[in-house]
Amino acid sequence: MAAAADCGSAPTLGALAGAERSQWQEINAQGRSLLREQGTLQTVGLQLAGQCRTLDWSAHWTLARGERDYDGSTNTGAPFQTHSRLQAQQLALQGWLPVHAGWALGAQLGYRHIQRDIAGQGSVLGYPERFGYWQAALGARYRVSLGGQLQLAVSGWAGGGPGGRVRVDLPRADPVTLPLGSSRLLALGVEVGSPTTALVQPGWSWQLGAAYRHERIGAGGARTLVRNGLPVGSALQPRIVQRHLGASAGATYRF
Repeated sequence: MAAAADCGSAPTLGALAGAERSQWQEINAQGRSLLREQGTLQTVGLQLAGQCRTLDWSAHWTLARGERDYDGSTNTGAPFQTHSRLQAQQLALQGWLPVHAGWALGAQLGYRHIQRDIAGQGSVLGYPERFGYWQAALGARYRVSLGGQLQLAVSGWAGGGPGGRVRVDLPRADPVTLPLGSSRLLALGVEVGSPTTALVQPGWSWQLGAAYRHERIGAGGARTLVRNGLPVGSALQPRIVQRHLGASAGATYRF
């Protein structure tokens, strides 16, 4: 009963919309770039947040979708330009524990699912990829009031996760699931919005934010490709570097 009372304050439900500049690069074992993608993705998200004792918690769902320009090469080494269609989703659970005036320490667990469809061009056929991987991170946040009418929050995260997997449907082979190497994550965020006093009262509040995320995913092991049960080659997922810089506007409502 006491634990329920500690978490008895009304939660907040929030939504956001924005855009991010997204970059994707794949690198082989010799350190040579195999392809680069970049483009602007539209983002939307939902958040449910609450408090248990002094611990602030939140659950997030975000979706980024759009197209990126693709600059790479074919299997024969010829230059190849096209575009890819992206739909990237993340589910994440966060917790923040205040430690000193304005400062809090945080922990985060999240899962990413990325649908990447590479478009064909001329005689070169395209194909879809489906990535999935878990990540955990530790963070720090600083909040300060700006004149009593606004609040500024700056946060940073560092973490990573174990190897995930990618399902690939290549044009001339049966679908195959390839392993991914372990990942590393660095992220920074800045947010300006309603002051803390407004966040604990029933009603609406607002936020404007900017965020940067840098991810590295190691290369996975090779797997045999088959077609109609017969081996036709092998494939592996090279090392991936992702960079995302975005801005968003959001609103929350406390019941």
